[in-house]
Amino acid sequence: MTVSVIQDRLRRLVDSGLRGACRPSERLSQLKEQTRRVDGLRIKQVEQVFFGLADKTRLTILTLLAGEELCSCEIMAALELTEPTTSHHLGILERAGLVVSRRDGKWVFYRFANPQAKALLTKAFALVKGAT
Repeated sequence: MTVSVIQDRLRRLVDSGLRGACRPSERLSQLKEQTRRVDGLRIKQVEQVFFGLADKTRLTILTLLAGEELCSCEIMAALELTEPTTSHHLGILERAGLVVSRRDGKWVFYRFANPQAKALLTKAFALVKGAT
């Protein structure tokens, strides 16, 4: 989309009275400045968190981990998943910063990374419950 088309749309928005009086070029500059202030690294991290939450299997894993630390084999058995599938989902949750693992011999145990990660899951379920 060209700058002139964008400015025309912004002009129509201002002319309609839905946006305060300003020149389209000024409004475009304001919006561009706001996007420059966004920290790209933080956006990527938040994207990873939401990607981690955006899957039924991963949400179920997190629900299991809300109760206690679990071995990957327990998660695999509870959800009737294969080892590669379980590892895939747990890896995504780890990269998202939602869970951490610890090794004890040949066993790998998972738990929530921190209280904020657990609170995020609780709030997500509360948000959905409140909408129904």
